[in-house]
Amino acid sequence: MSTDETMLFPHGRIASQETERDVEHRQTIAGYFERSPGTTVDKLRNFTKFVRPTDVGRLLMRHELFQRALQVQGSIIECGVFLGFGLMSWAHLSALFEPLNHNREIVGFDTFSGFTGLHEKDRGVVQDPVTDDPVWGREFAKDGAHGESVLADIQEGVRLYDLVRPIGHIPRVHLVKGDAMVTMPRFLEDRPHSVVALLYLDFDIYEPTKVALETFLPRMPKGAVLAFDELYHRHWPGETLAVLDAVGLRNLRIQRFPWQSTVSFAVLE
Repeated sequence: MSTDETMLFPHGRIASQETERDVEHRQTIAGYFERSPGTTVDKLRNFTKFVRPTDVGRLLMRHELFQRALQVQGSIIECGVFLGFGLMSWAHLSALFEPLNHNREIVGFDTFSGFTGLHEKDRGVVQDPVTDDPVWGREFAKDGAHGESVLADIQEGVRLYDLVRPIGHIPRVHLVKGDAMVTMPRFLEDRPHSVVALLYLDFDIYEPTKVALETFLPRMPKGAVLAFDELYHRHWPGETLAVLDAVGLRNLRIQRFPWQSTVSFAVLE
């Protein structure tokens, strides 16, 4: 694929936005990881050698959001788990900054099989380079290429995380598989005591994002953090339209981080 094509790579990278240096890094990094000295564990502990500055930025962004929610009672809910980076970032931050808070739960909702369907409001403004038709937001992920293997992989990651954290015998991370429009309301039925300190919206598309807001926003006290992965994103407008319909933008004080182009958040007032 040439770098002048407006095609989508998995998880949102866009070929037209890649420089030659970006392409070289992407094509070279796996080999560099394999050739570097040390065991796999050694390499993981020195992970900053192998990741991009933007990847470090993703972790720093979550650290900043977590700090804003640290003093707020309630769960951290990740809407859209994908390969588990965000979910396990919250888990590690909780283990570091509140190791004895056995009430804090990290809950991830995902189908683990791709999108269940797309709404008209998910139609982005990008044109297909071949047909000139509008491209549906992240339709490439609809088939769920990773499927059940991702769920099992993250479950193993959670198990290993529990081995090395304080009070690891009390479960902290919970994965909820299935159509989130069904599983999120059911989650509250099963846990009527639920309070949400941080809600991270990364479903990408309209309908589950709107249901997430309708379901969890009433459970978020003042000071809780509402975060958006794709607000004001021309490729995936569904998230913005869901916020407009469920909350209204003028009801939120939207903020962003200087080193993050797409992620934004609001502290509820």
